[in-house]
Amino acid sequence: MNRNRRGALPAEKPFDFLDPLGADEAIDIDPLETDAMPEIGLTTRKAERRRMIQATKRERMAEILDRLPEPGETFHVVSNGTFDHFTFVPRIAEIMGTVDAFYGSTWTMNRQNALDLLELHDKGQLKTVALLTGLYFKRRETAVYATVLEGLQARGQRYIAFKNHAKVSLFAGIEAETYITVEGSANYTANPRLENFTVTNDRQVYELHQAWMEEMLA
Repeated sequence: MNRNRRGALPAEKPFDFLDPLGADEAIDIDPLETDAMPEIGLTTRKAERRRMIQATKRERMAEILDRLPEPGETFHVVSNGTFDHFTFVPRIAEIMGTVDAFYGSTWTMNRQNALDLLELHDKGQLKTVALLTGLYFKRRETAVYATVLEGLQARGQRYIAFKNHAKVSLFAGIEAETYITVEGSANYTANPRLENFTVTNDRQVYELHQAWMEEMLA
């Protein structure tokens, strides 16, 4: 019996419509199986998209931070999600040329920023790196944690995880007597949220944060 109500299939040979060769040549077609294969290159496209996003953030950062504050000067920044806290790191390293000592404190961080941190060290833009994170990062982002920990240890750099929620980045240019401190509400992640930052060029402010960071690293 063939019924033509909407949504009902003919009772005879109900899967003929799946057979590209015609009903006479159909052989046990299973609608839950396929010989099709997915397209290749998904990872490449995803990585390319990440690079484009990072480039856009850095372009936006370059527009905002076109110079470093003078000694004793502080910039106050409110972002609208077009860049994140870590975007300050490559930008300030670019302006300074070489950062003799970098300290970074964050509750958590994402994989791309972890890889960029290691790359900045490999390029010589960050001569030394000390990273401090929260325990959340170690326990919940285990793959990224392993990447950054193993990467820093292999390079002879320092890392510590503790009950940390401070978001501070320090940049020292010893010969130029430049001591930059970035303080803000954002982690080293890419959440598109409104965030606030201060960028200060003051040795006392730098050493205030450096002191507690060294205490924890010790």
